[in-house]
Amino acid sequence: MSNQKIDLTQLNPEQLNAVKQQFDQELQHFQQSLQALMVAKSKFVECINDIKTVSSNAKNEQNILIPASPSLYIPGKIHDNKKFMVDVGTGYYVEKSDIEAIEFYEKKINKLNKESVQIQDIIKEKSQSSMAIATQMRQMAMQQAMAAKEGANKATPTAVK
Repeated sequence: MSNQKIDLTQLNPEQLNAVKQQFDQELQHFQQSLQALMVAKSKFVECINDIKTVSSNAKNEQNILIPASPSLYIPGKIHDNKKFMVDVGTGYYVEKSDIEAIEFYEKKINKLNKESVQIQDIIKEKSQSSMAIATQMRQMAMQQAMAAKEGANKATPTAVK
């Protein structure tokens, strides 16, 4: 992200439009990134809830369906409801206890929360900049319209009696 300041009053309408389009594209990118973080966060919250459900004492030796594909399930039975295989990234799985697994996902959620706050701050800054550019564009359009109107008034001869 560039912290370069631009004097909007020194730009012509085409340049202002190009800068606004760039800001709007960046804003859209950050909004999509924030949405992706929220989706990831909800998946981790779901993992924690699943761990808590499966690891409760009443759920020992329970029957489950294991997904083999999106539409194929294999029946299974949980023999140790206190141990989980946790995807730690890039296809690696590590066995963790229920407490360790929950802590792992809570750390992930905390990291995503911090990143979300940073992205929200960037979005706020980009939105304010985009609004400032739009305001400058409107002011320039009004000035051009007034100048055109004044030019038209000067060009029209007045009738003499």
